Amino acid sequence: MKMKFWVTGTVALALGAVGCQPPAPEPEDVAEVTAKRSGDLVRNIGSSMRTLSNFSAIELLTDVASSVGGFGNMGGGVRGMSITRMAEDSPLPVPSIPDETTSQAQAALVEKYLRERIFIEANVEETKGSSTTFRITGEDLCSDGSTPAAPACVAEVDKYELRIRATNKGDKGLDLELLFGPNRAEPLSLSFSDVRVGMIVDLGGVKDTVTQLSPETKLPRVMVGRVELALTSTGPRDVEFQTSILDALSVEWDAAAGAYAFSSTKASPLSEMKVWQKDGANQARIALNLGTTEIRVPYSGRESEFSGKPYVVSLSGLSYEMEAREGVEALTVAHIGLGEAQSYLALGDHKLVTVDLNALSGRHFDLHVAKGADGLAVLSARPEFDLSVFTDMGPLYEEAEGGAPTGGSGSSFKVRLSGGDAPSVRPVPANTSTGFPGGLQVVSGELSVAVNESRVTVPASKCLVKQRATSEPSTGAGFEARDCQ
Repeated sequence: MKMKFWVTGTVALALGAVGCQPPAPEPEDVAEVTAKRSGDLVRNIGSSMRTLSNFSAIELLTDVASSVGGFGNMGGGVRGMSITRMAEDSPLPVPSIPDETTSQAQAALVEKYLRERIFIEANVEETKGSSTTFRITGEDLCSDGSTPAAPACVAEVDKYELRIRATNKGDKGLDLELLFGPNRAEPLSLSFSDVRVGMIVDLGGVKDTVTQLSPETKLPRVMVGRVELALTSTGPRDVEFQTSILDALSVEWDAAAGAYAFSSTKASPLSEMKVWQKDGANQARIALNLGTTEIRVPYSGRESEFSGKPYVVSLSGLSYEMEAREGVEALTVAHIGLGEAQSYLALGDHKLVTVDLNALSGRHFDLHVAKGADGLAVLSARPEFDLSVFTDMGPLYEEAEGGAPTGGSGSSFKVRLSGGDAPSVRPVPANTSTGFPGGLQVVSGELSVAVNESRVTVPASKCLVKQRATSEPSTGAGFEARDCQ
């Protein structure tokens, strides 16, 4: 009797759970949810990009980076470079910011495809439980309906046997799984909530899918990990884009020279970009939090003790976070760091290059950037900025006879800005009337630059400049301290 009671209870619970499942979504409901939210996201992303481009503080940071990066030519325009100029001068393609008309047109095209070409009754292949499966053909994807689809495009799409399974998650939630091939492999999934769209890519699923559909395609031996891209939007003035490494990434492949590998630890979120409005003013937040990342490349030099050993690039991490407010020409880039340990380039067990940032002060620092009364940018570091780079390329250089590694090839480079609560510097442009070449002025604290055993120390109010060619003995560091005039 007792056994029958538990059996009856279990069956009742099971039936109750089944009965609570939301129904399979209708095609028009799937089309409406995906079209409306995707279209809104396209519009809102365009709007947020246009808003971000107007932040004077970010423009200031870009100008400062340009002037400090071009230290030898500070007179070439501390103010002369801008985001626009950098985009124009860059040899690489730089994504353009769409205007409102373009954003509206892109959103309308996405909505048209989803409503009229993809999630339609004619494409429904199966309804089961809370899910509706749509069979998508090349005719659906290769044309918007205004012109015939290109035969080559249709054939390419059809060979993948693409399906989309839409699952009703209740409470305005909808999941989409992209299914490929006869075995319906699932390398990619999307989730739609009331204000969020997320996409998850499973590298293992991608490998299985390609292996099934194109066995002749050579893929990495190992493909592991999951990556998510997510967009959250409550309006054109409130958009957040996040990327995450949900499961640690590992990719390994073999080549004639040896084995290659890439790996990166879990990071959720990995990156963030958010634009929102508060108290009538636009604000932005940008952040990065990369964990330990490693790349291995086989040694391809001539036969030596390093044959069979890999080059290893190990980045302990990379992080920063900053917030800016429209109309405010100041910002703080917080928690800048290269992880919690030393980063390095090695050949086998020998470290060729090592990099340490603030090794004795928490391995992170905050950078505050603001304009001074004279219009020049002032950079403050808290608690300090302490960068140390050491190189030892000796094992790569062999004597002409005997093949023995040369010694004494190590060199070091150190830069430290310290002293006080927040030591600060500012880039000063060249002055042709006085012959000042342009340099970096110490506003507070002390700046030191050391190359091997040579060191230059710059006290407050003085400038660090490139050393002049004179008859005086060289410091060996290539820089000197002098008045800023």
